[in-house]
Amino acid sequence: MRQLSQICFGLILGWSAVLNAATPPATPEPKQAVQAATDKLLAKLVAVKSLYAESPGEFFLEIDQSLAPFVDFDGFSRSVMAKYYRRATDEQQLQFVETFRKGLIETYSRALVEFDNQTVVVLDPSIDPQRPDRASIGLEIHGANNRIFLVEYSLVLVDNEWLLRNVVIEGINIGLQFRSQFAASMRKNRNDIDAVIQTWSVDV
Repeated sequence: MRQLSQICFGLILGWSAVLNAATPPATPEPKQAVQAATDKLLAKLVAVKSLYAESPGEFFLEIDQSLAPFVDFDGFSRSVMAKYYRRATDEQQLQFVETFRKGLIETYSRALVEFDNQTVVVLDPSIDPQRPDRASIGLEIHGANNRIFLVEYSLVLVDNEWLLRNVVIEGINIGLQFRSQFAASMRKNRNDIDAVIQTWSVDV
């Protein structure tokens, strides 16, 4: 599971729309956006992969600059904190977003190093007519020994951009896993949110 998570985290991507000041932009198609962003990130990996051994901090920064604008860190971290989000102060909420972002980016960056030219097939998206600002889209990752791993991205439309909100890997909901991890840490630290934030690390 850890190896699969690493591969899939390396594929977690973002996508943006072209803004037009004169007329409202058309909503981007999730499938085309994901495919284009996948190609772009893998090209970026080719350019900076050598930095991982020589200067990992710089490698993390390069990936952060490419990936961070396209992940809904606010929404993702709010979902992870769940009921504890309302109990947190504004400062604690912001601190967790930054801590959560740093942990995810470093995890994604290490996962990208493990990615070795697997074939990725982007499937057709599913959009709920009742909630057109939400979409899910599946990916097939063709690994070694002809094995196909199934991944599903949960997307949210924010300011006409599809942003990543959650990932399901082979039926395992990563967002729910993080939420359980946060709740367990709250119990361990006797509901001390500051202590949870200070000790938070991504565990997948």
